[in-house]
Amino acid sequence: MPQEKQSVTCGSCGKAFKLTGYGPHHKSCIKWACREREDNMQIMEQMVCVDVDANNIDDILVEHHSSTARPSEKIPFVEFAQGHQPRAYKPDLSTDPCKEQINCFLKLIKSAHCGCDLFTLNEYADLCSTWHAASHCMTAFEKELVHVDGVDGKPCEFPVYCHSLLDWAFDLLKHPTMGPQFVFDVKHLFKFDSSTFVCFIDEPWTADKFWTLQSRLPPDGKLLPFILYADKVKLSSFGPQKGYPVVTRLANLPTWIQNGKGIGGGCVVGWLLIVKEDKEYSGKPQFANFKNAVWHESFKKILGTIEKESEMGCWVKCWDGLACHFFPVVLILSADYEEQVVMALVRGVKSNFPCPMCLVPCDDISKFPAQCELHTSAKVIKVLQEARSQETTEKREQILMQQGLCDVDFGDHLWPELLRILDKGGHQVAARVKKNFSMMPRWHSLNHFDDALSISYTDGQKFEDLSKLVVFACHDVLSPVEKEGYLLFRCLCAYIEFDLYTALELHMVHTLTAGWEALATFNVLMQRFSEKTENVKKNWNFPKNHMCMHVFDNIEAKGVTWNFSTKPNEKMHGPLKEKYQRCTNFKNVTEQILQVNHLELVSELIHCTITNYNIPDDDDADKVKQEDFFHVRLGSRVKHPLTLEAVKQRSITNKVFIQFQTKLNEFLNRYFTAVGKTLPGGKHIQFQPNDQIMEFKYIKVNFESVVDWCQYMDHLQCNPNFHGCSHYDCILLKTQQQDIFGQLIFMFQCVVSEESFPLALVQPYDAPTQPQLVKDVHLNLWRVHEQPPESAEFFSVHSIICGALLYPDHTRIGDYLVIDTLDTDMFLCMQKMHKAAGHH
Repeated sequence: MPQEKQSVTCGSCGKAFKLTGYGPHHKSCIKWACREREDNMQIMEQMVCVDVDANNIDDILVEHHSSTARPSEKIPFVEFAQGHQPRAYKPDLSTDPCKEQINCFLKLIKSAHCGCDLFTLNEYADLCSTWHAASHCMTAFEKELVHVDGVDGKPCEFPVYCHSLLDWAFDLLKHPTMGPQFVFDVKHLFKFDSSTFVCFIDEPWTADKFWTLQSRLPPDGKLLPFILYADKVKLSSFGPQKGYPVVTRLANLPTWIQNGKGIGGGCVVGWLLIVKEDKEYSGKPQFANFKNAVWHESFKKILGTIEKESEMGCWVKCWDGLACHFFPVVLILSADYEEQVVMALVRGVKSNFPCPMCLVPCDDISKFPAQCELHTSAKVIKVLQEARSQETTEKREQILMQQGLCDVDFGDHLWPELLRILDKGGHQVAARVKKNFSMMPRWHSLNHFDDALSISYTDGQKFEDLSKLVVFACHDVLSPVEKEGYLLFRCLCAYIEFDLYTALELHMVHTLTAGWEALATFNVLMQRFSEKTENVKKNWNFPKNHMCMHVFDNIEAKGVTWNFSTKPNEKMHGPLKEKYQRCTNFKNVTEQILQVNHLELVSELIHCTITNYNIPDDDDADKVKQEDFFHVRLGSRVKHPLTLEAVKQRSITNKVFIQFQTKLNEFLNRYFTAVGKTLPGGKHIQFQPNDQIMEFKYIKVNFESVVDWCQYMDHLQCNPNFHGCSHYDCILLKTQQQDIFGQLIFMFQCVVSEESFPLALVQPYDAPTQPQLVKDVHLNLWRVHEQPPESAEFFSVHSIICGALLYPDHTRIGDYLVIDTLDTDMFLCMQKMHKAAGHH
């Protein structure tokens, strides 16, 4: 192994420093770079000059664009949060019943039907006829031809299926339910933090790009921004059949709608041709250019449906009967790197400038340089014009190769490397990690891995869940002594932290700054690791690694990553595969799939129309809202009540139930005194052994996320036999002194003077811990220690803040590690705890 270098190059400023002097410089350089990136937001904050004394903490300030002629307004946080809640929207249509099930269902309805109205649907064919009769209500696909000169110079003709982007958008604008959900007026949002209003970003209309585009429109103009996604999908599990759908969404709709299913969610608006490989030309630049030309000509057909209107605008009569002047624009192109290469005309991984967004040289893409010249259409056109003016093909190719362009008319890498390191450690190391994964506590929204190391995963969700757990499964295997493996482990941990910052559902100035710092830390560690592993056949100089440096700029320009992530679009691959398997004869499948897709939209339109017809009145709607709003709700009630004597018997085998009755009496007496309630009969509460309580094994907990202030729900178990295994979830508790972690042991409800008290017996994890280990600092671990079982305490279930996932540290008996990678809310909570404890 080569000796460690005695100097380090700063990834931000490019200067070289000794190892001893690099740390202080690195911190100051990061602060300087982040301060420079915050300038725009700080300027906006300074513009919002309001009387601090007149504001309450968490008040929201809304700065409207000048085109709206609306003054800035201040909104109480409670009012803002109520209108900011995400909602579950539509069911997954990929689980539609088959023909036989539909026929049985229709027969059942007909047999139960009574009244004067006729029920005319007798079988599946009648239902299909209804869909076809209503098919004109939604925009259908059309087949068009594109003409491209082949590699041999002969003209070629290819089919492309698409329907008008504008017609699809107009259908939504005129829809009585979807229309009111549109947001056309761009705005900047600020939250009061007791001293100043701090800017935050979530939806696209709160970001810079939307504001800039709105400023270019006439006073009456409204932006109609499209999000387009294109990627190949393998339709057959074993055969070669593939599809190439183009999916669109509208950035005017809230994220919970546009990333949902059904009307308002993603819609297939095009189907591109996949050019078959030709053995004679495959691998040659001319054939690559030919495939790119086919792609661009096909994609141009889809964009052509908004080309004229994007310049001149168009008037549309919306759901409310008012005509608006819209200007369509493609705000976001969402794609994997392979598709981005085609879109941006770059030559790919091995070209001189492989990044689709900037002109970073190929040799520097792993160094995350602070500033790089951006790709723009004007610069690309200029290079193409210069290349086309050359007399020979050789000179033309030379110019294009220098710029890494083609002439056409208009987290996966770290996991295999970790497996390599674990394999070097031998069978015992791999077996230990495998066991740690299998012993990981289960969580309702997390995949469980019994054999994590020996299975090759293709599901992106499983890789994401692996990344949440891998640090905790490997922390007791890779120690600082093993330099190569431990350094890779630190790289992986730093990347996961950076990735969590990119995944935040809402960004403020300080979270963007922290994200840039996390990226800089990851960059430094990766440079050190690549230097230590120069003899390994692994090149970290690849474009997907470099794309990390653009993510926070994109967030400031377009909103949080959920607006331009490929994940919501990739989820549409499953339903397309199912349509191929169940609704085609496996010949000329494109038209069949698109026909089924169109009828599915028609079915959804019918469903929405019926739903609108059955909308409850205001009083019923208020009752529904009140039913949905609660903090905690117990469930899975045991059939028969328990006597306190029966609970006492449990203490024979489980120490947590020792003195259960005495502790319960003491807790309730303290509670009545603390809240000023009169004790029943003026005497202390004294339960008797034959008094009864009702046990519960499940609880739903609603909590407000510290990320985006929306309400989310945790489903927690306290069950000795949940699917054949004991399942006792951990929780974060609010106490008078501080928030603590603990484990649910027993949940029940007791009655005092006809008043019910829902309580939980909890084993607190707030015992003193030993001094922090070096790896705890390096891996940003939060360690807690359990109290003895006999120290279990009673808490009101209303003291539960949210659920938590804790992993036992087998190297320190009684210690537990908080899995802060569980979700973005827990991640930010733990970051605040680290900061309060002085760990950062």
